[in-house]
Amino acid sequence: MLSQRSKILAQYFYIISVIFICGAFFLSFITYNLITPLIIGYRLYSIDFYLWLLAPIAFIFYFLLFLFRMYLNLNTESFKSDVIKLFEITVISIFLIYAVLFMFKVAYVSRLFIGYFSIYSFLSLILADYAGRKLSVKLKRRGYSIRNIVLVKGDKNSEGVGCEGEGKNKRQNGMSIRDIIISSEYLGIKLVKETDKNDLSGLIDFVINNPVDEVIFDIKGGEIADIKEATLLLEEKGIAVKIPTNFIPFKYSKVAFEKVGNYPVISFYTSPEDDIRLFVKRLIDIIGSVFAIFIFLVPSIIIAVLIKLDSKGSVLYKSKRIGKNGRLFTFYKFRTMYEGSDELREELIKDFSKDGIEIKLKNDPRITRIGKILRKTSFDEIPQFYNVLRGDMSLVGPRPPMPDEVKKYSIRQRRRISMKPGITCLWQISGRSMLSFEDRVELDLKYIDEWTLKLDFIIILKTIPAVLFAKGAL
Repeated sequence: MLSQRSKILAQYFYIISVIFICGAFFLSFITYNLITPLIIGYRLYSIDFYLWLLAPIAFIFYFLLFLFRMYLNLNTESFKSDVIKLFEITVISIFLIYAVLFMFKVAYVSRLFIGYFSIYSFLSLILADYAGRKLSVKLKRRGYSIRNIVLVKGDKNSEGVGCEGEGKNKRQNGMSIRDIIISSEYLGIKLVKETDKNDLSGLIDFVINNPVDEVIFDIKGGEIADIKEATLLLEEKGIAVKIPTNFIPFKYSKVAFEKVGNYPVISFYTSPEDDIRLFVKRLIDIIGSVFAIFIFLVPSIIIAVLIKLDSKGSVLYKSKRIGKNGRLFTFYKFRTMYEGSDELREELIKDFSKDGIEIKLKNDPRITRIGKILRKTSFDEIPQFYNVLRGDMSLVGPRPPMPDEVKKYSIRQRRRISMKPGITCLWQISGRSMLSFEDRVELDLKYIDEWTLKLDFIIILKTIPAVLFAKGAL
């Protein structure tokens, strides 16, 4: 209920924001034509030359508003936090606009115009956010689109619905469903009655004689049988019913309601299962890997020659790795070790391992001279872009472990392989080899639990300086 109305409201905000962005575009053009002649003595091109930019600009801003999940928690997100996010969105948008201009080799778009647009677009997004918030409050106070809610409480020991599905929002941690409803200032929700599950006849009388849109049962799983008759009567009257899914106390799972054929089921996922966002992630993987393969084509040829000159053996190192949910795939890297290192590896594991799990070694005797340089610069990872293009890996995700390593995982550690492995991850931008195995596991699990497209984007950006300055590399 709350999340659905939040999504609908967010769509309105996205549209309002894009309209304001279009206004910022035209205002930038007008400002440039008024000020530029005073500075450099000539006017901008006709607006006809610039209008084609409006469509990609609108799409970029709309996409980033969706990517950053803006306006989904208006009742708990402060205006200040929105301003920070909007600044990030503006910076990324300008970067992408320059990428579009570079891609289409457009030279006539003035940098000063883009500068004006940067300022106006940021201010327009803030104005749209502020105006939208005020409008939402005003509409609610006037009673527009208000949904009347009845809350039915269970036993006193009931854990209740709580903030299931809102765990990422710290301001809602520990809040009851009643608190959430009352604090939902922007969502058009009104608590019209509270009752007890033992007074179900009174509940039915109330919904018959009063306008009620939804009934929420704040109960435990063991009490579901007690409300069966009431829920069937509410169904007959056309009243929406909400029942908690906390009858199994999962720590990490996200809830989804699906169908197996025509059979309705409740699904619990520990890894992301959002089809739209995972599709976007895969699209980014394909575009990113193709771009990287093209960029690193010449360096890869040079590296291949150096590897052959430095030591005997093949250019590529191929090994079996574990992918999502235990799927085996062939993993590619530039060879950085002498041939026959796998035999030496078994001896080193005996001396340099913890609980049977291999750890990183400094001054590893298996590494070649060129291999040390490749590992220091992370250029040995370049062939993995082929793994990404094939779909075995992603640009961002937990690093793919070896089969022998996974066999020694604890049950909790096996959750690392519940998501597609990646070239870079949280621990690679947090110290890389300087971190212990336990720290790396915790960061991988944190990534899985908190994954968003925005987090992927941040990790990719932070990977660049981590690689350039060889932060924590061996």
